Amino acid sequence: MITDLEREVLSLVDEDKVIRWTQELVRIPSVYRPEKGEAEEPAARWVEARLKEIGLETSFEVVEPGRPNVIGLWRGAEGGKTLMFEGHTDVVTEGDVTRWTYPPFEARIVDGKMYGRGANDMKGGLVAAICAIKAIVESGVKLGGDILIGAVCDEEGHMMGIKHFVEQGWADNVDAAIICEPEENHICITQKGVMWVRATATGKMAHGAMPLTGVNSAYPMAKFLVAMRELEAAQIAQHGKHEFLGRPSITPTILRSPVHGEPQNNVMPAQTKVVLDIRLIPGQSPEEIEAKIEAACDAVHAKDEGVTFEVDVLETRAPTATDRDEPVVKALDQAYRDLTDKEPVYGGVPGSTDGTILNCRASVPIVTCGPGNIHIPHHVDEWLGLDELIEATKLYVLATLRFLGVAEE
Repeated sequence: MITDLEREVLSLVDEDKVIRWTQELVRIPSVYRPEKGEAEEPAARWVEARLKEIGLETSFEVVEPGRPNVIGLWRGAEGGKTLMFEGHTDVVTEGDVTRWTYPPFEARIVDGKMYGRGANDMKGGLVAAICAIKAIVESGVKLGGDILIGAVCDEEGHMMGIKHFVEQGWADNVDAAIICEPEENHICITQKGVMWVRATATGKMAHGAMPLTGVNSAYPMAKFLVAMRELEAAQIAQHGKHEFLGRPSITPTILRSPVHGEPQNNVMPAQTKVVLDIRLIPGQSPEEIEAKIEAACDAVHAKDEGVTFEVDVLETRAPTATDRDEPVVKALDQAYRDLTDKEPVYGGVPGSTDGTILNCRASVPIVTCGPGNIHIPHHVDEWLGLDELIEATKLYVLATLRFLGVAEE
């Protein structure tokens, strides 16, 4: 049940401004294009200006040139909890602009949808959090704790923004975080982990007409890939299908041979490289999988002694799982019920968000919940439903009031 105080704060959500600010942010291209000197800084400066306008304490931290984090803090009563809202300012490439129905950075609104690169993933969610905080600040309500908002760089890459955030100690006192990624305002309490593994087979280059004078790296790599498919099947058999995340997977994403130099029809490759994108569900062990990959390399080497293998784990992010009894989950659950008169939909994130870093490196309980169709990120004609955008803003307001409590009116 929504209280009179909560209703008063919700009435301060400026729906027109939520939409207009989302358009403004989408219209700032923030694709990382180092060759053109383009990155997230203009979008980050926009966020910083809005947070200052609202009245938050702000920090602008450069992670790499042109790639900053923006952090905002609104203080409530001392000694209370801290709730974080997390989003990122980078967006993926728009690709071939001629395939877009509307210009990708115009943020055009048609039939209740805003079209544009980043509208869905995830500038809409970030603006919803900013506007939710704005309504709370304008209400004059004294919260029982603090709100922290982080708009970080490089989520679509190696997540160096959120890693820097954690390394700088910002997450040390965070009691829970809402990751504002597009999940149709579902309450996503788990997400897949990821391992990126590179395997390189090295033989000896030779003339294609005289293969016996060298050692071909391609055939042993083919055997290795067959072994990876068998490993994937074994992991599925062992761990099954997760309620929200489905099955684990091992997917070759990059296959290159030769690794260096120009490929030629009559040159046998000395090296072949593959990168595996391994998605993990709770219960899987990254260490066990790494050991099995090494064992597969050893098995191939035993039959092809002229070829050596090198395995490099490029990155590991463990899967996350947040209990339904966590206060942040319960706050979102009840807020959604009272706001919409509907049962919340629980789910999981099939990919990996900044939340994995917050959870695994800083032990912060996370929930992923934000506006936007789950299947639209990174698509041509990316869009965001305006009704979901407004709903998310109000959901964030109500969940914040209930998670932190009110010290005084």
